[in-house]
Amino acid sequence: MNYQHKIIAGLALFLLVFWQQMNAQPLENLLAAADSANLELKALYQDYLAALEKAPQVSQLPEPEAGLGVFPLPVETRLGPQWVRLSATQMFPWKGTLEARKDVALAMAKAQYEKIAASRLNLHYQAKQAYFQLYELDKRQQILQRSIKIFRTLESIATSRVEAGKANLADVLRIQIRIRGLEEELNVLENQKEKPLAAINQLLNRPEQSPVTLVDTLPLAEPPYERAALLNDIQEGHPMLRMFALQQEVARRSIELNVLEGKPSFRVGLDYIAVGKRSDADPVNNGRDILSPRVGVRIPLYREKYRAKEQEEELKIQALETRKQDLFLQFRSAIEQAYADLEDGEIKYRLYQEQKATTTSAIELLLAAYSNEGASFIDLLQLEDQLVQYDLMALSAVVKTQEAQAKVERYIP
Repeated sequence: MNYQHKIIAGLALFLLVFWQQMNAQPLENLLAAADSANLELKALYQDYLAALEKAPQVSQLPEPEAGLGVFPLPVETRLGPQWVRLSATQMFPWKGTLEARKDVALAMAKAQYEKIAASRLNLHYQAKQAYFQLYELDKRQQILQRSIKIFRTLESIATSRVEAGKANLADVLRIQIRIRGLEEELNVLENQKEKPLAAINQLLNRPEQSPVTLVDTLPLAEPPYERAALLNDIQEGHPMLRMFALQQEVARRSIELNVLEGKPSFRVGLDYIAVGKRSDADPVNNGRDILSPRVGVRIPLYREKYRAKEQEEELKIQALETRKQDLFLQFRSAIEQAYADLEDGEIKYRLYQEQKATTTSAIELLLAAYSNEGASFIDLLQLEDQLVQYDLMALSAVVKTQEAQAKVERYIP
C-alpha cells in the first residue's frame, strides 16, 4: 500500500468513526458517560480493589517473634555464667488454613464486585428517568408553543371580524387570556426542567448547568423481551441475586475455614544463650554457649466457639437464601407492573391519536363556519384547547411506555 492509499484509508476510517459518533443516540451517549464519570461507581470499584488486598493479608504466616533477655544476676552453670538469651519463634497453622483464609477473602471481594454491576443498573435507570422527564418537559413546551401560534392566528381572525363589526370583542379577549395562560405555563415548564437536568449532571459528575442533548422524537416502547425467559435470566444473572449467592459461598468457605481453625497449630522456636567463661576453673568446653530448639502445639480443647461459628454461618446461608427469594419476587412484581404500564401507555396513545384526528376535523369545520358566519367561537376555542390536551396526553403516554421499558431494563443483567 503506497502513501496516498494509506492517507485515503486513514481518512475513511476517521469519517466512519465520526459518522458513528454523530449518529449515536443521545441517551446511549449519556449512559456511556455515566459509566465512566459517576462517582458512586468509581467508589465501589475502589472498594472492590481494596477488598482484593485483603487476600494477601490473611494468607501469610503469622509474624515470627524474636526476643532478647539479659541476666542482671547471671545464672551460674558448670561451664560458666549465663548472661544473655536470644530467642526466635514461628507459628504454623494447620495445613490448608492459610489457603482457606485467602479463599474467604477472595469470595468476599467477588461479592463486592457484584455491587458495581447492580449500582450500574440503578445508575442507568436513574439517568433514563431524568432524561425522559426532561424530554417530556421539552416536548410539552414545543406543543404549547405551536398552540400559541394557532391561537395567535385565531386572534388575528377574531380581530379582523371585530373591526368589520361581525364579531364581539369578547372573542378576542378570550383568546388573549388563553395565550397568556399558555405563556405562563411555558415559564413553569422551563423552571421544572432544572430538576431533571440537575439530576443528570449530578450522576455524570459535571457542572450543574451542562446541557443535555435530547432525541427529536421518542417512539412507543416495544421491548423485545419474552417474560418467562426474562425472569429466568434475571433469576440466574441479576447482580444483587448473584451477590447473595456469593455471600452464601463466603459463608460455606467460612465453615471450611472454621474446621481448619479448630485443628492444632504448631510453634517452632530456637533459643540461644551466651555463656561466659569461668575464671576460677577450666572445665572441658569452658564458656560454651547453649543452643536450645523448641517445639510447641496449640490444642483447641474448648470447642464451643467452633460449633457456634459453624451454626452462625449456616444461619447466614439460610437468611441469604430467604433474602434472595424475596428480592426475586420484588423484581418479578416490578416487571409485571412495568408491562402493565407499557400496555396502558399503548392503549392510551392510540385512543388519543384517534380523538386528536376527530377533533382536528371538527376544528376545520368550525373554523370555516366562524370565518364565514362568526358562529360557534366558544366551541372552536374549546376544541383547540382539547386538541392541545390530546397532544400532551399522547406525549405522556409515549413517555410512560419508555419509562416502563426502563423499569424492565433495570433488572436485566
